[in-house]
Amino acid sequence: RFKSKSNNMDKSEFFALKDINLNIKRGEILGIIGQNGAGKSTLLKILSRITSPTHGEIKIKGKISSLLEVGTGFHPELTGRENIFLNGTILGMNYREIQKRLNDIISFSEIEQFIDTPVKRYSSGMRVRLGFAVAAHLNSEIMVIDEVLAVGDIRFQKKCFEKMNDISKEDRTVLFVSHNMSSIKKLCTRSIVLDNGSIIFEGKVDEAINFYIKSTNLN
Repeated sequence: RFKSKSNNMDKSEFFALKDINLNIKRGEILGIIGQNGAGKSTLLKILSRITSPTHGEIKIKGKISSLLEVGTGFHPELTGRENIFLNGTILGMNYREIQKRLNDIISFSEIEQFIDTPVKRYSSGMRVRLGFAVAAHLNSEIMVIDEVLAVGDIRFQKKCFEKMNDISKEDRTVLFVSHNMSSIKKLCTRSIVLDNGSIIFEGKVDEAINFYIKSTNLN
């Protein structure tokens, strides 16, 4: 909820999200659909505990790794390798656990040549590659991904989708926001449609996409 500081609008309030009641099952890939400003990113930030809700509560079982914006969670002055250890430590992993996954993370990111370069010198595509690799391979039960994958090239996007499918088979949960209906249809097992901060549809992916297209008069 956001409250205006304007003297002329001090009684007006804007709810980024309102009356959200949502249960997400373990091992599910939930697609989150909606127009810009519908509340998708705010929902992910609240679920990732970046932002606190003004009302209600969130109950989460398991550790969360998030990829919400290009470079989220990275320290720009640290190298890619150092940031992998930083993220792992934040998730509660010890040095030996992170080291065990290090080669897989670096290999998946495909930026081996630059892994010891400060992240501030990475392109947006390189940051997405490393960010997804870290989120996918570190010890988290819940993975939260915003539209940021659109920055990557098509081949790497395909690789990410395949990895997210593998993650769900490991009984880990994925929350995925995208404006690409083809990606939502290909990847997700269930979907919700957000509009003006509220869930206006929840159900099967095909039905959610059709509902969204009709509600936005895109057909």
